[in-house]
Amino acid sequence: MRYAIAIVMLFCATQVWAENVVVSDASARATAPGQESATVRFSITSKKDARLVAIVSPVAGAVEIHSMTHDNGVMKMRAIEFVQLPAGKMVKLGASGNHVMLLNLKYSLKAGDNVPLTITVEFADKRKEKINVNVEVKSLSPSRNEHEQHTH
Repeated sequence: MRYAIAIVMLFCATQVWAENVVVSDASARATAPGQESATVRFSITSKKDARLVAIVSPVAGAVEIHSMTHDNGVMKMRAIEFVQLPAGKMVKLGASGNHVMLLNLKYSLKAGDNVPLTITVEFADKRKEKINVNVEVKSLSPSRNEHEQHTH
């Protein structure tokens, strides 16, 4: 019985469910000394059409959702107000042009730490749902497996 409980707890550590939203694979990289920002990656799926409208964290002075686009060969990043979450479709933040930035970090992120986030999703009826997520901080250098998946 203890093993079953341990397995359930381990699974819950990598996925967080709210009433209508699932957040999974949340991670960030450790930061170098003096670094004031970090990127957070995660996947989010909503059962209903919704929008990701806000994220806060006690470790950062601000948290912003950013988009990245190529414009005449130049990569441009800008803050955006929300990310559309089509019903039933997984949206990956960090793997595409959209990502989350922790700004004005209050302390360095170290591998093995967990960073708390509160994610706010707004549905078509204007009802909002908050999801508390613990983001796993990974080593500053990518693992061999992650490097092999990266395309140059």
